Amino acid sequence: MSVLSLLEEFKGRIIDIHSHIGSDQRFLLEGSEDYIVKVMNRYGIKVAFVSGTHSLIADFRVGNRHVMRAVKKYPDRFVGLVSVNPYYKEEGLKEMRRYLRMGFKGVKTHPVYFNLPLTDELYLRVFEEAEKLRVPVMAHSYDGGVEVSKVADLYPNLTIVMYHMGGIKWKEGIERVKKYDNVYAEISSSVTDRGMVEKAVEVLGYERVLFGVDMPYLDPAVSLGKVLGAEISKEAKEAILCENALKFLRV
Repeated sequence: MSVLSLLEEFKGRIIDIHSHIGSDQRFLLEGSEDYIVKVMNRYGIKVAFVSGTHSLIADFRVGNRHVMRAVKKYPDRFVGLVSVNPYYKEEGLKEMRRYLRMGFKGVKTHPVYFNLPLTDELYLRVFEEAEKLRVPVMAHSYDGGVEVSKVADLYPNLTIVMYHMGGIKWKEGIERVKKYDNVYAEISSSVTDRGMVEKAVEVLGYERVLFGVDMPYLDPAVSLGKVLGAEISKEAKEAILCENALKFLRV
């Protein structure tokens, strides 16, 4: 079956576990909720898990409000992820609890933008709270999964989604987190090495590989090509694109 035929078959069921709401003027990127839905419709993406762009580059509270606005406007298309600035300590945790009570399904962390390792005491407070509340943490990872694996050691009952699969060191990333059943690998990134998805499925099993896009920074075609063009079974492709993320909707 051709790649395009598979895409037509999966259209309307695809779940993106990693995208953003909010423009980014550094790159002249449009990221409004209307724009993101337009792109989702073009590729047949049913639902996107989104965090706020402004939460990372400006005020985390503003970004969270943008996401809430998007979720209210398109409740069947967006799932909210609350962003926490760890430097705000208890204020950040209160923000996290409030949005989770309002229906957000996970917590977004980004060690690079905040220049703070995931193992710093300030971040550990966030992970402790997420583990207690039994919600997943979506962690940016471009270091080959080093920090994610350390957090997984500390919090074996915390579900962690390793965004970008470890980045340019993706091979190290998937091997490093292989032993942690609570860690999932998400495939989006500008790294497009041949065989990425095949190797992730081989090492982790397709049940622990998640489809993500990283809109508006990347077009869905990048990640769709990685999965649809991979030499893996149709069952594995369907799981990665449509089925695996469903567990995060039930938290």
